[in-house]
Amino acid sequence: PGSWRQAGDLLVLGVTTPRASKDDRLRGVTRLGRRAGRARPVALHTYDVLTRRSACSSLLGAGLLAAGGRQAAARPEGVNKPELLPSRRPDGSTPKVIDAGVGFLTKGEMKRLETLIADLEKETGYKVRVLCQRYPETPGLAIKDYWGVDDNTVVLVADKGLKGTSNILNFNVGDAFADTLPNIFWQRLQGRYGTSRYWREKGEDVSIMNAVESIVFCAKSGCVDPPAESVLTPKLGI
Repeated sequence: PGSWRQAGDLLVLGVTTPRASKDDRLRGVTRLGRRAGRARPVALHTYDVLTRRSACSSLLGAGLLAAGGRQAAARPEGVNKPELLPSRRPDGSTPKVIDAGVGFLTKGEMKRLETLIADLEKETGYKVRVLCQRYPETPGLAIKDYWGVDDNTVVLVADKGLKGTSNILNFNVGDAFADTLPNIFWQRLQGRYGTSRYWREKGEDVSIMNAVESIVFCAKSGCVDPPAESVLTPKLGI
């Protein structure tokens, strides 16, 4: 499994220098995994990157993306609250979708995502995990071991930022997953379904659902351009 890297007060994925352009870094797309050893830590945007304070907050401690453009003046405090994680199921498994008290998703939507994610994992071996949160009420670093985050994992952290105006979609992309869905995919996904304008008009749940459905669809088909909302459900056969 890939290792996490810490740069100052931000936990970030190492961005592999040969593959990540300056524009990629500014947009907050980072990757973590086998190549992290030769990567240069990049402190992306503020909130959308996983910070120690939100260690799962925007990026979850596994390392991925950030969403905005300006660096926050105040450095967030580190968070590690395993008590906010749901108990394991009787069979030892963990839920693939967690809502840390923010109510972005209904129980029915969470169940639908669980089904989609389980199907993808069975078919491809790729793991998608979703954490809905509002910093500082986040499990933080505890999520890494809880979910067994590795090279085949992408963690979507849904968090609207300190002011409630940020791009809601933040991703922690494992190295193997990034080989299938490159940086441009995650950038486009953020731009299509994660902007504050989009989730204010459509709802946080629609933003998250469309993002996960896009990941599942493109992980199976290899597309780098997230599908339009109108074709997602029909293509997935839901």
